[in-house]
Amino acid sequence: MSTRASIDGRPVGAVVVTFFPDDQLDSRFAAIGREFAPVIVVDNSTDPVVQARVRAAGSTHGFEYIGNAANLGLAAALNRGFARHASRAVQWAVAFDQDSTPEPGFADALIAGAQRPPRPAVIGANWTDEAHADRPSRHLCRHPHLPLCFQRPAAERDLEDVTCVIASGSLFDLSTWTELAGFDEGLFLDLVDTDYCLRAARRGRTTRVAAAARLRHRRGSKQPVRFAGRTFFPAFMPPLRLRYLFRNRIALCARHARSTPHVLSFELVYAAKILTEIVLFEDRKLRKLAACARGVWDGLTGRKGPIASA
Repeated sequence: MSTRASIDGRPVGAVVVTFFPDDQLDSRFAAIGREFAPVIVVDNSTDPVVQARVRAAGSTHGFEYIGNAANLGLAAALNRGFARHASRAVQWAVAFDQDSTPEPGFADALIAGAQRPPRPAVIGANWTDEAHADRPSRHLCRHPHLPLCFQRPAAERDLEDVTCVIASGSLFDLSTWTELAGFDEGLFLDLVDTDYCLRAARRGRTTRVAAAARLRHRRGSKQPVRFAGRTFFPAFMPPLRLRYLFRNRIALCARHARSTPHVLSFELVYAAKILTEIVLFEDRKLRKLAACARGVWDGLTGRKGPIASA
């Protein structure tokens, strides 16, 4: 297999995590394959027909396929893919989910960020949500003067020492991944990437954003809603996803609020935003609010791992 992106003469690998992907999977695989090799697909789909489709799509582009008998969650899937790369002496690997498409030149931009000292733990992408492509992504940072406050700048230029980045489209130093014992599989899904970046920061490693690494990304199920003369984009997350998110938010704040208090401030503000949007804009309000409450209780009682959909 030909090597595309490389650092110090070694290939930069990629891991794509899939779970019942849509019909645009092949075009996204093609875009990833143009930038990176080797690529490993870790499939959390549990339907044999879907697994066969994902395997065939990956095979077309020379991707290696790892199928899971059950949905192991994002953290475990990334750990499986990164472990396979690390066993073959790959030192850097990019994570993608099935809804992300890198633009041409994506790999070069990430590599430039990785090679600028000091060596970072993670280099994030400058992503755009396809639900509203005219709005740039914003990245959480500590306020320079007020420890309890946060900023969320857009990546108009490379950003140094951001608090966290989303996993999809981010380049990970696998030596740091090994040192941290990987992603926390107890979180299963949401905030896996945030927790990882914060644990890396506690070991003195930084997270960056490469402004030129452009990624088209579909984040959740956002839908435009008109209200009071303005357009809002509530998340429309299903109840189970909300339960994971609110559970993991409690765990994240318990772990990191003392060392990074601005994360606590941000998570409180973001939780209030989600709850307000559910009440004002979304369907199944009572069911979703109940899921948020159950998630908080799960977090307070230390529940980890997958949650049964019932």
